[in-house]
Amino acid sequence: MAFLNPLLLLGVTGVSIPIIIHLLNKRKFERVVWAAMRFLRISVEQNQRRMKLEDLLLLALRCLLILLLALALARPAMPAAAGGLFGQAKVDAVILLDASGSMTQTDGVMSRFERAQKAAELVIDALPAGSCTAVYLASDAAQGLIPEPTYDLHLARKMVREARCTDRPSNHFPPLVRAFAILEGRRSVRKEVYLITDRQALGWRQMADIRKALQAARRDIQTHVVFVAGAEDRNLGISDLRLASGLSPVQHPLRFEVQVTNYGRKMADNVHVTLRVDNDPPIEEADLSGIPPGASRSISLFAKLRADGYHTVTAQIAPDRLPSDDVRTVAVRGIQAVKVLLVDGEPGRELRDSEVFFLRHALQPVPSVESDRFFIRTMTVTPAQIEGVKFDDYDAVALANVTDFSEKAVAGLEAYLRRGGGLIIYLGPNVNPTFYTDRLFTRHAILPAAVGTARGDAGQTDRYAGLQAPPYDHPLVSIWNDPMSGSLTSARFFRWYELKPEAAEKPAGEAGPSKVVLRFADGTPAVMERTWGLGRVILFASTADSAWNDLPLRPAFVPLVHRSLGALVQRQDEGLNVRVGQKFVFRAPAELLSRDVLVLKPGLRDDAPRDSRRVELTSGGWPILQYEETDRGGAYEATVSGDPPTVLRFAAQPDPQESSLEEIAPAHETELGAVANVIPWSPGTALDGAIQKERVGTEYWKPLAILALILAAAETGLAHWFSQSK
Repeated sequence: MAFLNPLLLLGVTGVSIPIIIHLLNKRKFERVVWAAMRFLRISVEQNQRRMKLEDLLLLALRCLLILLLALALARPAMPAAAGGLFGQAKVDAVILLDASGSMTQTDGVMSRFERAQKAAELVIDALPAGSCTAVYLASDAAQGLIPEPTYDLHLARKMVREARCTDRPSNHFPPLVRAFAILEGRRSVRKEVYLITDRQALGWRQMADIRKALQAARRDIQTHVVFVAGAEDRNLGISDLRLASGLSPVQHPLRFEVQVTNYGRKMADNVHVTLRVDNDPPIEEADLSGIPPGASRSISLFAKLRADGYHTVTAQIAPDRLPSDDVRTVAVRGIQAVKVLLVDGEPGRELRDSEVFFLRHALQPVPSVESDRFFIRTMTVTPAQIEGVKFDDYDAVALANVTDFSEKAVAGLEAYLRRGGGLIIYLGPNVNPTFYTDRLFTRHAILPAAVGTARGDAGQTDRYAGLQAPPYDHPLVSIWNDPMSGSLTSARFFRWYELKPEAAEKPAGEAGPSKVVLRFADGTPAVMERTWGLGRVILFASTADSAWNDLPLRPAFVPLVHRSLGALVQRQDEGLNVRVGQKFVFRAPAELLSRDVLVLKPGLRDDAPRDSRRVELTSGGWPILQYEETDRGGAYEATVSGDPPTVLRFAAQPDPQESSLEEIAPAHETELGAVANVIPWSPGTALDGAIQKERVGTEYWKPLAILALILAAAETGLAHWFSQSK
């Protein structure tokens, strides 16, 4: 026996009230000797037994009436096995259907998600008549198919059958918290949550929080965890795809790095990888062999973009039992030309003495006769000319060994960065550290670090500092994690400035957080960067020429310069690639404001229905296109109305962790079983029996209330009858 309102059991103490009143009202007799009283005494003696029985009967009825009222208000309930007389109590339920990427895995006949759908239908069938249920797709968030419990169980079955799996990562904690919040305020004897999922360990990474939430809700809510999948030992997936060449000019070979991971327990051989642009056939392919269990291998493939604008590039391997990670797509913007302004802080007498000599040739690594046709165009000015330059005419600005410049030029650079420009700064013997630290770092927060004292001696070439060895974490230099790409460690730095990032841990205003791109061998920063407004700033601790280091003489210098330029130019395009489930936000040109946008999801035909959005003006004054429904990995196409229409492509990438075959640990499953009903299930087996044996059964407050009314009527009638003269 259980009570839903146990505090109201205190009302049982009210049974003592009629007893106390009865005792207080007992009549006390005084003996009076009188001859006429003899006849009255004989009458009383003859009726005394009957009167006592009548009083005791009324007292018992009144006590029982108070007892029944107290019990009815406390809402008693009994297990289902003992409640057959009144039928099963109604259930308020929430069904959480795991729709994360791992649920697309198949056994060759049926996917895990299809199993989960069948299990969810059986759960609905097992609900007693008059029950209601909500239905949610669960991943790292809860997506409501039926947000509030409905009594239309036919609708619930329909929504379960029509549900589609997503590529989102799994995390069971947020959906469970959402389910408990829905049921918390509902007045029902039975409240149940059904989490139908596979055994993937990723979903239980917040096990401590999950167990705490289950324990807190356990008193009022019964949670059932239905496991619908068995073990799997093979899976290959594309865990990363990125543009490795830094820039994406049209009609030039672009290098893409494809990473394939073996998530299985056996060696993977002869992995065929293809690369295609947009919806065209594959343009390059290669094979990977010998990927051990748990290991990753990378391969470089090349592609060309035929026209400027937005494109998608897709890498693919042969399909296996988890198809969602066999394809990966990135979005890139093809560019016709990149204009770079070089500010030469020390022009020199000869062309080779120029501070930007090596930088200019790295940006245009072609013969001079072809430089005019090369996609990177450069313009060189002196610091004295900087105030007369219109920065917006250039995609990037490079300051090389510039002493300082006016406040007007600083304000111009700020406005340029705010609108999405890129700035590279190389230090050197001419720079004024006080100006760079006080003005550009402290006051305007343009620099990612303060400029400290100069270290080393450019005249002593036998004493130098080297760069850190791999692995590299920052995307700008991650290409050198592959030995086939060359090495940065051969470069020697004879003199450099200290960069002090510890003073720039917190962003200020429009400045983003400071990040270390590359370190010296002793761990101090050599290259740092930060975002500023819609632009980016990269700061090098040494010179752009060979006066303080020999990096410009090394093979790695050209790709490092190009990747740095790519990081600046593609700053505004970073939002083209999002994680599955992440909101896509794109700053549109002003002329597209208030235009309608139609978005085509991955895997759909061109004539399929599209989602409608609009380019809206945000509080910051920028026209913004936002799209939230990025639940599927792959290429999205947004068509902005106009004549002609503007086509924008972006891509969503699944979380590589969702490809893991690691299952929930036995110890965690034991912990889970202590606070929830864990049910392993496979198609063809019963599910209702495992559910019903855990149910807290029928409420009895209505029968008790009816009985109390009957007793109240009986007590009133008997009291009236007993009071009549006999």
